[in-house]
Amino acid sequence: MKNKKLYQNLKVIKNEFLSIEEQNNLDSELSYLINTKKNKENDNDKVQEDFAKNYSEENDDELNGLYAHYNIVKKNINTKYRHLPEYKEYRKLWRDTAVKHIKTEFPLHLDIEVTSYCNLACPMCPRTHRVQLGQWQNRMMKLETFKKIIDEGVKKGLRAINLNNFGESFYNKNLVQMIEYAKSKGVLDIMLHTNGTVMSESLAEQIINSGLDRIIFSLDSITKEIYEKIRINANFEDTVEKVKTFHRVREKLGAYKPVIRISMVRMKENDHEAKNFENFWGLYADEITYTDYRNQDGLDKVDRYTKTRKENKSYACPALWQRMTINATGEVTACCRDAGKRLTLGKFDENKDSSLTDIWNGKKLDESRTLHQNRKAYLIDACNGCDHIRGMIKPKN
Repeated sequence: MKNKKLYQNLKVIKNEFLSIEEQNNLDSELSYLINTKKNKENDNDKVQEDFAKNYSEENDDELNGLYAHYNIVKKNINTKYRHLPEYKEYRKLWRDTAVKHIKTEFPLHLDIEVTSYCNLACPMCPRTHRVQLGQWQNRMMKLETFKKIIDEGVKKGLRAINLNNFGESFYNKNLVQMIEYAKSKGVLDIMLHTNGTVMSESLAEQIINSGLDRIIFSLDSITKEIYEKIRINANFEDTVEKVKTFHRVREKLGAYKPVIRISMVRMKENDHEAKNFENFWGLYADEITYTDYRNQDGLDKVDRYTKTRKENKSYACPALWQRMTINATGEVTACCRDAGKRLTLGKFDENKDSSLTDIWNGKKLDESRTLHQNRKAYLIDACNGCDHIRGMIKPKN
């Protein structure tokens, strides 16, 4: 019979009594059907490719609805690396995992806390509250631990890392080596948040040359009085000068990376400064962002919420399909906001046969995803009361 392969994926009632002419007609018809199917598949592939190529994350209302607490008001113009096909494909996948709840073999993003030590005591920070309660451990991640994390991740689809959680990353003496190692292994998007207080000209030059893609300065204010009230133990004039230094060194080196973002957590203490925040910091930043205050760990006893509180559109937290957090103490948590490690999924130890892949695909995280999808996130201690999602409070009987 001609075109025998055409029948492999089709249900056909075989008639042994067909004439040669009838059989040829049947073969021709099947060829037509399969070619049509292939053309449709190719068209679908082309649609997907075009979507990834032309995708604009800023204009994606469906995705941005999951992050209503977050707003970029100044857009970066130095985004050459974001136009690379592999980066666009990564952000397409980032969208699909969040919106469609697609689970990948390995998280696309890891928050890696290279140190849990911080030199500041910001009143809205969960770390500050835990320190006050005697429930915090200062730890420094070893370089070998970090390498083990990266080595496993890049083989399984890791695309991005954030080199901190609640600590100040620059206190880890191996930070530059960590960035260089991750970039050499192919991590597409490497970022870190910093309070900016330990920056110097020589450190800035090392960081800029390391391959870091994004640096986010968390500054929160434009006046000495408010800044030092929020960023306790920091000096306003000193921090401003250090941020300017970083920008100046990047310009001197003629580099477009790392992208410089300056961020404000909007709360009662500083909300009146928001309208002038962009004008004050705009000369030294590619992006200006506002993040609405959230009582992340439920321990802040002060009402810092502004009058306007935005509600995210989803009952399910997108992070459960996108990322995991590896704390400096070794615990792997589902949420970067979980300072109390209430939703600990496992522990990572460079001296043992630890597998982040197994943790990501483990029963505990799968059960959490299911609860979120069924609008029952309140049954998870770490999620009950979190205002990052809708329906976060247990309904009253």
